[in-house]
Amino acid sequence: MSLFQKLYPFFRNQLLISSYTFMKTLFYCLLILALLSSCNGGVEDIKNINLPDNIGEITHYEILFDENQFISEDHLAILKELNICDTIEIEESNCSLCSPEHFKILPLRKDKDLKDAFLLQIKALTVLKGQEAKLPVRHLIVFEREKGGLVKVNGFRGKLIASRISANGVDDLVVRFYIPEEEAFFNCLFEWNGAKYRFKSVEAIDGNGGQGSVKESLKVELSKDVYQLLMNNNMLF
Repeated sequence: MSLFQKLYPFFRNQLLISSYTFMKTLFYCLLILALLSSCNGGVEDIKNINLPDNIGEITHYEILFDENQFISEDHLAILKELNICDTIEIEESNCSLCSPEHFKILPLRKDKDLKDAFLLQIKALTVLKGQEAKLPVRHLIVFEREKGGLVKVNGFRGKLIASRISANGVDDLVVRFYIPEEEAFFNCLFEWNGAKYRFKSVEAIDGNGGQGSVKESLKVELSKDVYQLLMNNNMLF
């Protein structure tokens, strides 16, 4: 028997093994590529679905407290839970009624029900339960539900004049403050940081030399001064 004839079975077996190994490896490579393509496609779809196309859109508010009734029974239920007003007229009580003449409730975020996250605008001269003095200015209070109860997240002694749609799902707020000592109004922007609103910048000043929108070149320095004014005058609580 020749050397070739002796070695032929060995070479044949090795060739079969190599072919099998190659095909097995190729199969797994193709499977991995298919999975990766599928995952990438899924990510693109999710991104396309979740990215809103109206980021930066501004809504202006002119809250007049001139409505005769709440637009939803949930609003009255919220005020009852907060226990800050009377639900019926009591002759000897100085407390304001739970009515749209004193209170305005607005949604805070889209991923929670109104009763669990909302903005409460309170009219100036309203008397809250347990207090004797009337509120000297409008109050804007941010509430969220934690561990079953409503908790104050932010408080502003000012009025809501605008909101701006944000990518984080909680709208930015523009609140207008009046500081008597300065004889000026300040429109200030607040952004949600994941847990509460934080002061971002002053957007406009009216009075005491201010003539409307703040120039971008002056905004950083003026914002520092205005924030200090707000803190010194207890406009944020």
